[in-house]
Amino acid sequence: MSAGENNGSADRIKAIKSTLRLVPDFPKPGIEARGFMFGPAIALAIGAKFVPLRKPKKLPGEVISEKYVLEYGTDCLEMHVGAVERGERALVVDDLVATGGTLCAAMNLLERAGAVVVECACVVEVPDLKGRERLRLHGTPLYVLIESQFEPTS
Repeated sequence: MSAGENNGSADRIKAIKSTLRLVPDFPKPGIEARGFMFGPAIALAIGAKFVPLRKPKKLPGEVISEKYVLEYGTDCLEMHVGAVERGERALVVDDLVATGGTLCAAMNLLERAGAVVVECACVVEVPDLKGRERLRLHGTPLYVLIESQFEPTS
């Protein structure tokens, strides 16, 4: 990669970072499913299928679930039964990694269904909350676009 290409990449990341904003007390209360902005596009770009993992009662039909602990309480992810086949390779994509709870729950859910999670990708990482360390224990690589500092609300 030439120096010019490297500067172009740094400029793009700087531009993306400048458009992000902190939303106090998110995700409780507030909207969810922000990862859906990225997952389908990435799946399409790499020629993979998209498998939605959602909060309880958001998916129709039969589901399997995985409960997990977050920095603000507990939660649960659900996935359609039969969404993945034994041995299929999976990439977990989300918008944010903080404590790593959601990503670990997603990996556990996919692996219980027989998939092999090969890596995780997130737009933003909050390193202070040590999610990467939790994922390292799981043995799955994590790729992030931007690191952000944890700024507690008053």
